[in-house]
Amino acid sequence: MKTTLENEAAENLMPEESLQIINSMINNAKNKLADDGFHLILWGWLVTFCTLTQYITLKLDLNWGQWIWMLLPFGGVASAIYGNKKNKSQNVKTHIGSYLFFLWIGFVIAIIITLFFGYIYGIKATYFFLMLLYGIATFVSGGILNFKPLVYGGILSFCCAVLSVFLTEIDQYLCLSVALIVSYIIPGHLLRVKFKSQKNA
Repeated sequence: MKTTLENEAAENLMPEESLQIINSMINNAKNKLADDGFHLILWGWLVTFCTLTQYITLKLDLNWGQWIWMLLPFGGVASAIYGNKKNKSQNVKTHIGSYLFFLWIGFVIAIIITLFFGYIYGIKATYFFLMLLYGIATFVSGGILNFKPLVYGGILSFCCAVLSVFLTEIDQYLCLSVALIVSYIIPGHLLRVKFKSQKNA
């Protein structure tokens, strides 16, 4: 009897009502995926700190700045632990979540390849491609989530990549820091604010 009533209710839905339900489901999925920006904030601040430290030590003619990059594996561990904990707490998987998952997995693979073979082309080419990759990942993520700060951050990261071509190798560290601030840190904190407001709603 319940099934019959449900079928009748579904048949009585107007096309406009059906579209509203579909749009509501899509928006709910987007809201669930608009997480607290943890990964953007973590990697944005961590890599920016390392990059600025490298920049300052090079400017001061110090030779220990490269060791600061040893912090990155700790960021990887923290990111993996947080991601695993969050996945366990999510009961529903969506297509949007799958799109973002494969996008960022592809991004990580591209970053590793770029860093591994970057020495062949030098620092300038390596950081140029890193900023392009930052821009692609955040631009596409912003489009999927309909989150404008990520889209704008991605565009600004593209601009930083173009600007870096005209800079010295040392100044490229500063340019990379700017790219991280506009594409990771600022959108990440804004995403965190959005997440908190949705959680408290």
